[in-house]
Amino acid sequence: MKRPLISVVTPCYNQGQYIEQTILSVLEQNYPHFEYIIIDGGSTDESVSIIRKYKHRLRYWVSEKDHGQADALRKGFRQAQGDILCWINSDDIFLPGAFAAVADYFLSNPETEVVNGGAYCIDEHGTPMTKQFPFFVYSLGFEATHNYFRFSKAQNLVFQQSTFWRRTAYEAVGGIDPDLKFCMDFDLFLRLSKRQRFRKLPYFLACFRLHDECKSSTLEQSRLSEVELLAGRYGQKEYSRAMQAILYWRYRIPVLAIKSHLYLIRKMGLVQLQEIGSVGTSTCLSHPARADEKNWQCL
Repeated sequence: MKRPLISVVTPCYNQGQYIEQTILSVLEQNYPHFEYIIIDGGSTDESVSIIRKYKHRLRYWVSEKDHGQADALRKGFRQAQGDILCWINSDDIFLPGAFAAVADYFLSNPETEVVNGGAYCIDEHGTPMTKQFPFFVYSLGFEATHNYFRFSKAQNLVFQQSTFWRRTAYEAVGGIDPDLKFCMDFDLFLRLSKRQRFRKLPYFLACFRLHDECKSSTLEQSRLSEVELLAGRYGQKEYSRAMQAILYWRYRIPVLAIKSHLYLIRKMGLVQLQEIGSVGTSTCLSHPARADEKNWQCL
């Protein structure tokens, strides 16, 4: 059976410290059927010179002024020709074997539109953030529903970096909203999950890097404003405050139970999150780690 073409988009702006590791995490995937698109917003640091080093292996790239991350993503996905779509930010990374695991899952589950895999948080040095986020340093994938996203007001166990979706579903829901500055992934997931529940792929697929300059650290007020905007857009505010609180805890309590379970199995040594190497060294996995095997490891 023909394996699907995976299209990867990276939006970039002044991420010269991390962009090369991001690029290599894509190009060094042991999967032949992918295309890589980089949309740079006119970086003034070394980002463009780094991108040029790999331009012969890119499906498309451009460096020009844009209107932010959402605009860059829309531009990138317009260039994409793949059956499966995803994006990786210019400071995050994919783990080896991720694309092959995703392709196999979609081939084995032709009815699935979106799959969410495992991921974990790393700092600027590539060290897992187990001390900073002991109860939410990683996920092993999550079968999120539309109501889960609506009423929990967060992605929680759903990492954008390890989520892949079919092109047909993306086009059906209208793609990325270019007016959003922070929650464009949350908004997209709300629309995709309205069509179909997300499916879970229990493999470590990616790492989410948190550092002082990343959006998650610098745009908290924008995030909160857009979460409230989406609450109105997707009907949460049609409920009374009391019912909103009930529905919030309806979905929040199971998530807290899952996070506690993940914390315990990590503390027991059943899951090991390894430090990510620097550019030119092995990033993390020689193969994806399965979450349903006896020894859940990132080796």
